[in-house]
Amino acid sequence: MKSASDKPVKHTAMAETIYNIQIRVLVCKEGSEYVARALEMDLLGYGKTESEAVEELKRAVEEQLSFSAHMNAAKELLAFPSDQEYFERWENAQKMAIRGIVLDDKPVRLSARAVILTFSRDDIRKLQHKPAFRQTSLVHA
Repeated sequence: MKSASDKPVKHTAMAETIYNIQIRVLVCKEGSEYVARALEMDLLGYGKTESEAVEELKRAVEEQLSFSAHMNAAKELLAFPSDQEYFERWENAQKMAIRGIVLDDKPVRLSARAVILTFSRDDIRKLQHKPAFRQTSLVHA
């Protein structure tokens, strides 16, 4: 393929193109524990605190990214967004947080909190080079 200046265009292999990834996270308290939901991947993390839930979710996202890279199936294994309801709840939580910061309102008790997880190019490269997954026999309870 040639460019407008008739010079050959160099193509980079897809495997070499790595982007930063941002994933919106909705954190809610359900019963006695917190639940963190990755909206773009519909994965969940649970914890006794918001931080624990987000950390568990981060590990789940890392494992999903690593597994999809290992299987060379990012399209099939990563594109499972949450229901629209959770995106709307994230937007509302984000608006409330911004309103509180900008207007110096008193803190408002929110039913949800908006968070963003960011994975840098280096983070993703490391996940792509994790040791290969091993197949194990299934255990039934």
